[in-house]
Amino acid sequence: MRRLVGPALALLDALCVAMGLLGAWAFWTWRSPNLGVLVQVSYGALWVPNRFITAGSVLVVAWIVALRNQGLHDPARQENSARIATAVTRSAAWIAVLIVVENFLLGERVYPKGLVVPFVALTWATLLAARLSVFRVLLRLERPPTALNAAIVGVSEDGLAMAERMARDARHVVRLTGYLRTDLSGDPAVPVDEILGHVNELPALVNRHHLGLLIIATRRLPRQDAMQLAVTADRMGLRVLQAPFSWGVVSPRLGFARLGGLDLIDLTGIQYPTLAEQLKRATDLFVVVVGGALISPFLLAIALAVKLQDGGPVLYVSPRTGRGGRIFGFYKFRSMVVDAEKLRDGLPNEADGRLFKLSNDPRVTRFGRFLRKYSLDEFPQLLNVLRGEMNLVGPRPLPAQDLEGIEADAEMRYWFDLRSKVNPGMTGLWQVSGRSDLGFAEMVRHDIHYIQDWSPWLDLQILVKTLPAVLRGRGAR
Repeated sequence: MRRLVGPALALLDALCVAMGLLGAWAFWTWRSPNLGVLVQVSYGALWVPNRFITAGSVLVVAWIVALRNQGLHDPARQENSARIATAVTRSAAWIAVLIVVENFLLGERVYPKGLVVPFVALTWATLLAARLSVFRVLLRLERPPTALNAAIVGVSEDGLAMAERMARDARHVVRLTGYLRTDLSGDPAVPVDEILGHVNELPALVNRHHLGLLIIATRRLPRQDAMQLAVTADRMGLRVLQAPFSWGVVSPRLGFARLGGLDLIDLTGIQYPTLAEQLKRATDLFVVVVGGALISPFLLAIALAVKLQDGGPVLYVSPRTGRGGRIFGFYKFRSMVVDAEKLRDGLPNEADGRLFKLSNDPRVTRFGRFLRKYSLDEFPQLLNVLRGEMNLVGPRPLPAQDLEGIEADAEMRYWFDLRSKVNPGMTGLWQVSGRSDLGFAEMVRHDIHYIQDWSPWLDLQILVKTLPAVLRGRGAR
């Protein structure tokens, strides 16, 4: 069943391209009512042998090839809607370039601008809607046809954690069949009835459970077991993946590099394309300037209410850690009593990590609770965005005091170094996913996912989800 998914998606793509051409043709003829007299060709005539059919066939095939090259025919690469949208957009850009080149090489304008522009735009919209719909349907299915049978090598807490991540983030891609023990496996942390057997029994287990993927999620894989696993995987065509044990890979953009006669793996650090980063900055400035001007009376009303509640300062300025580990002044409307930091000692911490969280903090004022519930205290950070210290979307800036001594922990240092590569944001993946309802480890995972998979589409998704999350007040403390 899974083998039919790729051809089915290609057929869907061809249908979307045909619909895009139909819509473009209808729009073109609507804009040019005398077109039928001048051209004397109908939409149906585009699909029968004529001087247009060669170029049209090239476009249909080229668009399917472009989508395939972007990974849209491989179910395992349909991770999220942001990546799908990015892939569809890139394929549309390639097709637009192809049309320009095709018109130039053929020496005549086969497709006029009045047809090309709506064709590319409508086909892009149709493909995007169709692919996102398919993705949403797959997420809702209990046993999606795209899922590949997978087994986790390891029965410890690491194996259990990997199973939880698979169920949450990759259920439409992989289906967990069970776990495999190794010679060094201790007492299992996973359900005993889900242990398929020993890794040395892999050939029989692959045939019995129709495995297509192995995920190594153990730090204790003996050399002999590893060699047996490698030989079997190579012989039986198994895909083998290694689970990272530092909250993520060193770099999501791993690639091969050739140095003289050496074939090496390129672990170049994450770097956003300069043009994309400039576009992100320009968008932030536009939103802040225009949006800030529109809501300025509302912000003045909040500032007046904060001042009147106890006569203290309107703004609370906290030292936070930004890009490159630099400390900057982080602005918020004050929601606590004056000198609240001096009252922190002795209060219990409900967070499960380094950050301080307390659901019923006695230092928060009555009006401050209202501000926090709907994140209204965050609006002064528009000044931080204007100054270039923050973006609208990004990992949340962390209090500098909560990061003291982070160098002593290798995993914490890796996470901190990774998030230091980008500007922090007013909102982020963590905020729209539950905020304080999520634990520290979940916040770390969302940070790394955002940084490694950043795209303008992901930023747009987060911005769209921010308003409902704020209005619900979910996870606010």
